[in-house]
Amino acid sequence: MGETGWSSQGESMMSSRLAWRVAAVAAFAATAVLAVALSRGAPMDTASFVSAGSGISATQGPAPRGMSAQATSATRCDASRLRIRVSGGGPAMRYAVEFTNVSPSTCTLTGYPSVSAYGARGAQVGNAAARDTSAVRRIVLAPGASADARVVASPTSFGARLCHAVTADGLHVVPPGQTDGQDVQHTLPACSARGHQAPVFLRVLAIQAAPKVALAG
Repeated sequence: MGETGWSSQGESMMSSRLAWRVAAVAAFAATAVLAVALSRGAPMDTASFVSAGSGISATQGPAPRGMSAQATSATRCDASRLRIRVSGGGPAMRYAVEFTNVSPSTCTLTGYPSVSAYGARGAQVGNAAARDTSAVRRIVLAPGASADARVVASPTSFGARLCHAVTADGLHVVPPGQTDGQDVQHTLPACSARGHQAPVFLRVLAIQAAPKVALAG
């Protein structure tokens, strides 16, 4: 083989080795960058765990690792951020109090709302609802998302002398940890007697993520 052939072959081998070294360095750099990103924890998009308008429109429980700062630092949902509706009733006298976040930012609900029946001119009817035993979870509500608390009425469980049965105009609902609430119109049977000797005819459960099936009534 002539001098020119050996020279061309040598240059080709050197070019191949150089290209291989460049590729190896680039791969190592990419691996290092990926490792740093994983060690820091990539933020999770809020939409991946709270989806307004979906079948289940709120999340519950502790915040997942990697959750966005917006969700972990979300403030409580006060009455001004919420649209509150009441549905249900019928012979079972079970009601769903639905809380929908109508504000432009994420907020949270944890625990039991304060619930009482009201009548003419907004006056309270009977004793306020007692808390029923249920699991308490932190519910994160994205804008447009909903959660609900179940309320059970049992005025027929008490005698006429104790209950003083009437029909209430609706429920006064105060979100957990708040002092201001809303009067929500939804007629229901109630006991008008109040005080320590009067029956507690309403029971309320802790707020949970809104179920797919609404109560009839």
